[in-house]
Amino acid sequence: MAVQTSKQLFARRQELANTQASLMSEGLEDEARVVEGQIKEIDITLDHVLDEEQRLRDEYQSAPSPVASFGERIIGPRDSFQGLQFGFKNEADESEAAESSPVVHVAGPQEIDYSLPQKRARLLYNFASTLPSAPAAGPVSYKRRSTQTGAVGTWEGVDPYTHESATKQRVIYTWVDAVANKETVAGYVPVSKDTLKDYDELIAIIEHDLLQDLDEAEDDRYLTGSNSSGIVGVLNTVGIQAFTTHFGGLYWEAICHMRNEVMKNARAIPTHVCMHPDIKMAIDLYKDQNDRYQALDGWWGMIPVEDFNCSGIMVYDQFAARKRPIHGTTVEVGYYDDQFIKNELSLLAERTSCLQVLRPDAFCYATKTNLDAD
Repeated sequence: MAVQTSKQLFARRQELANTQASLMSEGLEDEARVVEGQIKEIDITLDHVLDEEQRLRDEYQSAPSPVASFGERIIGPRDSFQGLQFGFKNEADESEAAESSPVVHVAGPQEIDYSLPQKRARLLYNFASTLPSAPAAGPVSYKRRSTQTGAVGTWEGVDPYTHESATKQRVIYTWVDAVANKETVAGYVPVSKDTLKDYDELIAIIEHDLLQDLDEAEDDRYLTGSNSSGIVGVLNTVGIQAFTTHFGGLYWEAICHMRNEVMKNARAIPTHVCMHPDIKMAIDLYKDQNDRYQALDGWWGMIPVEDFNCSGIMVYDQFAARKRPIHGTTVEVGYYDDQFIKNELSLLAERTSCLQVLRPDAFCYATKTNLDAD
């Protein structure tokens, strides 16, 4: 579910269509009309996503089919593994890794469990996982759409008495120069020299612990980064829409208004709504005047995304920004400080990327403080 696809939207549309047909057969016409409205909202989003998918296919070549997991692409297959040596360094793109690792069969009746306790997988899809990605060679200079002055209008023609011609409407389109600067997120793990010969421990550290930490750190930069010489996150990008209306904690209603602001001011179809898990929980626990939980669903064609780095609510079009990785994730082995005399080394992982915000006004953000105020 990293990026909302047309296949996911179509499946959701089919589900709603079946629900609508069932409601009509039961004579529940009012409820069926509500579902019909949800279907229309998904149709709008589906049309937009289909266009963007085609544009991305035309712009970038498809990556080759993955053949191995990320860890295997770094340290190689188990059968040929001979241990890592000091000075080892390799790079791979984790997005090209296979969905699942190959199963290793051990001959004979003896059972061997190769698994090790490792950091649990992230609980939620975050903001960064929803953005499309395109490789970059370095910092990216590009043009960002800015304000428009004037508008097209009718011409009044020539005055029959003065014979003077009326002035036609002037329209000025503007763009501003923007730069997506690169920034590196990195971390290292002290390990013993024996670990360099332990395939399973290396896989656990590389594929699960370090990779997840990099993902979380990168997500934080894409969302809240404020490094003027590095990544400036979406929430600190000039030009995003600020939704400041007070809603007294009615987050569900506020999201619909924010979606409308994006469509009205940016002429963009929002694909996602990102929020803090506490806000998502408050929406799930909404009750009506009779103290009954409300089945709030549909999200007006958008996918809800829970992210601990997002303190409020952000409605956005996922195609209005783009991740620009400079290279894949690099893993290397080396000494740090006095590890040479302690029988230790360090396993370092790092990733360098840029964030290109093409249409800032396609992001609408509201703080929890404003949304909670009456």
